[in-house]
Amino acid sequence: MEKIVMIGGGGHCKSVIDAALRTKRYEKIYVTDTTLNAGDNVLGCEVVGNDEALYRLFSEGVTKAFITVGFIKPSGIRRKLFYMANDIGFTFPNIIDPSAVVSAYAKLGTGIFVGKNAVINADATVGDNAIINTGAIVEHDCMVGEFAHIAVGARVCGESRVGDNSLIGAGATILQCVEIGSDSILGAGSVATKNIGTFCTAVGAPAKILRKWN
Repeated sequence: MEKIVMIGGGGHCKSVIDAALRTKRYEKIYVTDTTLNAGDNVLGCEVVGNDEALYRLFSEGVTKAFITVGFIKPSGIRRKLFYMANDIGFTFPNIIDPSAVVSAYAKLGTGIFVGKNAVINADATVGDNAIINTGAIVEHDCMVGEFAHIAVGARVCGESRVGDNSLIGAGATILQCVEIGSDSILGAGSVATKNIGTFCTAVGAPAKILRKWN
C-alpha cells in the first residue's frame, strides 16, 4: 500500500479521497490546503499544512500527489499546482472510483480523476489531470484534453473533442463529432450541436456563444 497527498482540501477533495479509499490502495492520505489548519482533517485524512508542507512530505518519502482543487472555470490554478508539485518530484497516479467503467481500450494520461459511475469507452483518450466526474460519459473515440473537466452527468458523444483546460458543465451534452476548443466553457445543461471555439462560454440548447475573453 502507498501514501499520497491531496493538494486542495475542498469539496472536490472529498470526492477524490472517497474514491481513493474505495480502491484500498492507500495506507495513508494527507491533505494540504491554504485555508485549513494543520491538524484539521478531511474525511479523516490529516491536513498537514499549506503547500509548503509538500517539501517536507516528499523528503519523508511521500512521492505521490493528486491535484484536488476543483475546476468551475478556466483559471490555471490546477495547472500551476501541478507544475509546483511536479518540480518537487511528485508523480501523479490516476484515481478511478471502483464503480466507474473504463474500457481496456481507452488511453489515459496521468493524474486523472474518474468519479462514481462514470464511463470512458473504447478508444477514448483522456489527457493528464483531467476530471471525469460523477456519472459523466466519454464515449468511443473521443479526445478530452489536459486539465479539462467533464462535470457531473455530462455526456461527450462519440468522436467528439474537448480542448485543454475546458469545462463541460453538469448535464451538458456534446453531440457526435463536435469539437469544444481549449479554455472554453459549455454551460450546465447545454447541448453543443456544432463546434465551439477557444476562450469562450457557450450556453443553451443548441449552445450559442455567450461571450469571448480572448
